[in-house]
Amino acid sequence: MATSDELYDLFRSDVVDTVRPYLWSDEEVYVYMNDAYFMFVRLTGGISDFSSDATQITALNGEPTSEVSDKILRFRQASLVATGEDVSIINAQDVHTLTDEDYGVLRRLNLPSTVGKVRYMVTGEQDSLVSWYPIPDQDYTVRFLLERLPLSTITDGGQSFTGVAEHHHYHFLKWMKGLAYRKQDAETFDMTRANQEQSDFMAYCSLSKGEKERYKHKPRVVRYGGI
Repeated sequence: MATSDELYDLFRSDVVDTVRPYLWSDEEVYVYMNDAYFMFVRLTGGISDFSSDATQITALNGEPTSEVSDKILRFRQASLVATGEDVSIINAQDVHTLTDEDYGVLRRLNLPSTVGKVRYMVTGEQDSLVSWYPIPDQDYTVRFLLERLPLSTITDGGQSFTGVAEHHHYHFLKWMKGLAYRKQDAETFDMTRANQEQSDFMAYCSLSKGEKERYKHKPRVVRYGGI
C-alpha cells in the first residue's frame, strides 16, 4: 500500500517543487494530502466497515441515546450482538409513523415512554448521537455495518491511507494540485490548472463510486422457461 511519503514525493515531482525553499511547505502538502484522502472517501460513499471500534456500541440500560463516532456517514445495518436480531434503522422524521401489532390490533407506538428490548435506532436527530426505541431495559451491545470517513488523519510521512485501495492513491494528486494552485502567491496561483485538476478528480471519484456500487450489488440468477 502506498504511504504518505510516496505520495509526498510524487506531489513534489509533479509540481516541480523539489528544491528548497519550497513553494509549498511540508505542512501544506500534508494538509492537501489529508483533504484529498477524506474527499475521495466522501465522494465515493465512504469506507465500508463492519469490524472497527466504530461499528459496535452499547445501548445502556435506561439511556434513550448513545454517542457514535463522528466519522460515520451512513448506517447500513444494525443488530443485537447477543441474539443477532435486527435493529431497524429509521430517520427522526419517521418516528411518529411507527406502529406495533398486538393480537392483530395495529396501534401507534408511544415511543418516548416505552421501555423494553431495543428494536429501533433513530438517526438524524443530532450529529454523533442516536436514539433507541424502546428505551433499553438492560444493556444491549449493538453491531453495525456502516460507511464512514477515515478514522485517522494524514499529518506526516509514514502513514497509510487505510480503507482505500492502492490503485486510487495516485489520483489523490489531482485534488492536492487543485488546492495547491489556489494558494494565494504569485508563483503558485493558477486558477485554470486548479479547476482542471479538481474537475479531473471529481470525474475519477464518480467513476470509482460507480465501480464500488456495482461491486456491492448482489448478482441475481435469471431463469428462463423453455418453450
